[in-house]
Amino acid sequence: MTTAFVPLDTAAVAAGADAVAAAVADTGAVIVRNGSRGMCWAEPTMEIEYDGARLAFGNVAASDVAGIFQQHERHAKCLGEVSEIEYLQRQTRAVFDRAGTSHPLELPKTTVVEACIGRDPESLIREIETSGLRGRGGAGFPAHIKWRTVFDTPGEQKYIVCNADEGDSGTFADRIVMEGDPYRLIEGLSIAGLATGATKGYVYLRSEYPIAADIFQAALD
Repeated sequence: MTTAFVPLDTAAVAAGADAVAAAVADTGAVIVRNGSRGMCWAEPTMEIEYDGARLAFGNVAASDVAGIFQQHERHAKCLGEVSEIEYLQRQTRAVFDRAGTSHPLELPKTTVVEACIGRDPESLIREIETSGLRGRGGAGFPAHIKWRTVFDTPGEQKYIVCNADEGDSGTFADRIVMEGDPYRLIEGLSIAGLATGATKGYVYLRSEYPIAADIFQAALD
């Protein structure tokens, strides 16, 4: 059975991905709604899996789907194998390494949280400091300073607050994480809680991101 991947990402849906997914379903192929690989200029994208490799297609319309299944790599909208796309080859992905590869609610095989449980909070904060991890906003504020401040501040109840509002014009990295790999964010919140002593958390999300909100809520549930 052929498996096809069509993103459910906001940018892809705005470009017509839902219609493409419906056309794929009409062929009888297995359809997976994955997250985004970040190639917004090529949305809606579509990937077809063959023998463990994926063939990518860009700017796909619903009317293209039947021809793609017939012509495969000979189709005019074929971008080649995903692993050979230059845009992706030039990148070393850390936060986004799972985004776009599978359905966002597919549980990861392993998590870093498992290795952090039971560790001394001080050692976790030192490791974050050594890593040089910074915030994803324009200030690039060192994460370990925030974590240590919360850890050192007395209080019976501590909180982790995730600002996913993305008020800067043209930014959408938070959205792509939540839509493509929500468990990555949950994992980060959990590790921050273990390091700081926080046992509750809040995620602040703008109303313009309904897909991100739905996926993240489903991951939490």
